[in-house]
Amino acid sequence: MKKTIGCSIITLLLLSMVNSSCGKKDNSKNEGINEFIPTNTTNWWRYEASDGTNFKRYYTGRDTIIDNFDFNLYEQISDGGVIVKEFYGKFEGNYYSLIKVNDEGTVFMKAQILPGTPKLGDTWESLGNITYNGINFYAKTVGEVLSTDDVINMNGTNLDNIVVAKNRLYAKISPTDPWEDCGTVIQKFKKGLGFVAEEYDFHVGTFVDKVYSYNITDYHIEK
Repeated sequence: MKKTIGCSIITLLLLSMVNSSCGKKDNSKNEGINEFIPTNTTNWWRYEASDGTNFKRYYTGRDTIIDNFDFNLYEQISDGGVIVKEFYGKFEGNYYSLIKVNDEGTVFMKAQILPGTPKLGDTWESLGNITYNGINFYAKTVGEVLSTDDVINMNGTNLDNIVVAKNRLYAKISPTDPWEDCGTVIQKFKKGLGFVAEEYDFHVGTFVDKVYSYNITDYHIEK
């Protein structure tokens, strides 16, 4: 499906890098993501995308250990029946996602997506490598919390206290090349509700040219 495949490629390009802003070792114990993304299996979220598609996200109730890291497994299901697996965890106080790198699902990358306690002006930087279509890229993201009290409208109902985080992607082929600005992704979260919106604007050479967004239209949450 256009939405899920395109979104997975873009998310890979942005997030498939291990955070290297500090020298301490990773802690593989999942500290729990329920504070921001609820883990009750009766919960569900529906979204409408800018390409006209709709999809539903839910928690499977299963935990998955990959490379010794314990992640909560979520799934997106499109109205057409396409399933996309999603992996989230909280390690060393920050929220991470596990991004599927290849179609076979044998190569994954762990990436930070949000500080544990987001504050206006928080910043972070991640460095890593991306192999895409057989070409190795050096990659960097520069992230920032833009707001912790944003408001969005969902079918006439205001959702407040939205956390807005922006990551700008940079890439280069050679370590001596200058960084090339490849665009941004803006992610919006509500504490105790999870993802409410994302906005992608990526232009990575001849590989990705994507402007895409989605917004929440309905949800069911039980604590």
